[in-house]
Amino acid sequence: MTTALVVRIDNNVVGRLWLDERKNFCFSYDSTWLERFRIPLSLSLPLRTEPYLDDQSHSFFANLLPEEKMRTLIARNLGVSFNNDYGLLERIGGDCAGAVSLHPETEETLPQSASYRALSLDELNTIIKELPQRPLLAGEKGLRLSLAGAQKKLPIYYDGQQYHLGYGTAPSNYIIKPAIDDLPGTVENEAYCMALARAVGLNVPPSFIHQHEDLQVFVVKRFDREVAGDAIRRLHQEDFCQALNVPPEFKYETEGGPSLSACFNLLRANSTSSGKDVLSLVNWVLFNYLIGNSDSHGKNISLLLLSEGPRLAPFYDLLSTRVYAPYGLAEGLAMKIGGESDPHAIRRKHWELFAEEVGIKPKLVLTRLKDLSQRIVTARLPLFKGEFEQFRCDTLYRLMELIAGQCADSIKQIA
Repeated sequence: MTTALVVRIDNNVVGRLWLDERKNFCFSYDSTWLERFRIPLSLSLPLRTEPYLDDQSHSFFANLLPEEKMRTLIARNLGVSFNNDYGLLERIGGDCAGAVSLHPETEETLPQSASYRALSLDELNTIIKELPQRPLLAGEKGLRLSLAGAQKKLPIYYDGQQYHLGYGTAPSNYIIKPAIDDLPGTVENEAYCMALARAVGLNVPPSFIHQHEDLQVFVVKRFDREVAGDAIRRLHQEDFCQALNVPPEFKYETEGGPSLSACFNLLRANSTSSGKDVLSLVNWVLFNYLIGNSDSHGKNISLLLLSEGPRLAPFYDLLSTRVYAPYGLAEGLAMKIGGESDPHAIRRKHWELFAEEVGIKPKLVLTRLKDLSQRIVTARLPLFKGEFEQFRCDTLYRLMELIAGQCADSIKQIA
């Protein structure tokens, strides 16, 4: 019989997850959590005393797991079937996105230790180079790490001077992202796009490029962590696929995943700062279009689920995918703009239709598109010649040309 899993948020028991006789996911909230905390595990799983049976909770938990090649390697390394979401959560669900952790019920009586191991830069390089064969260091004793997505990642604790691995219940506070295989300059690409987003006013976490010897990685601060006294506290969050009850394999709109109108409706219905958050999400849509990020889907935006209520999380995973069109990467938009998925075909009428679909005045969207284009044009070169001077590469040069062209065309379209 499969062992039940205790689900926690920041070390407080939220509920219990188990499989029924048909291997369907079943989840039930803990009575103490319902009485004291009043924060849902997911907007798709509202607080209630009755259990969620018949796989109703499966999408939320499946979205905590890695995808594609990373999932395949982790499953193989752990001796777990590729399609066994429950088995993977049991093995690597100790430190997930946000504040969620899952532990086998049989371990609940054991003391939960927390410790960090400082890494030398050489040790860190060795670990990063091993990630293609050992994603998330799955299988190492004391480590139970899970991050969604298809890219190689490593949760890490960084104190501003040295990197550390966290064991037991010790939380990470940064994420290291090595270069993507077969696509040149992804580290520089993402670092530049995130810095550009910050420069033009988008809410993004701090990030930087770390280089030691021949290895270069992108390092980003976790927005789902905060300093509480001398400790790091996990913040509960979920991506829009989880909130909309969409399985990770259907994250793209063409496969039944979230549309932009569904995302905006979710914000309006749930955010405690819905007006501000809706305008922030408009800027996210515009910025991704202007930098050529066609892979902005429902798992790339999240909500922080806090005691004061849900609100839009800082933006992440901002990089240009269209610069890799010569390498065969698809250019079609993950979420259509005004019914159009071809970024080359987007015109003023599509922005006006997008505005109507998401419940915003078309004039506001057009004004913001022009304003953001002008701010990007103003900021891109000083940023490129400043902090990114030492990281210049062919990918960044192509990105500069793409962004300049996108902004110029957008301003011309709405003149």
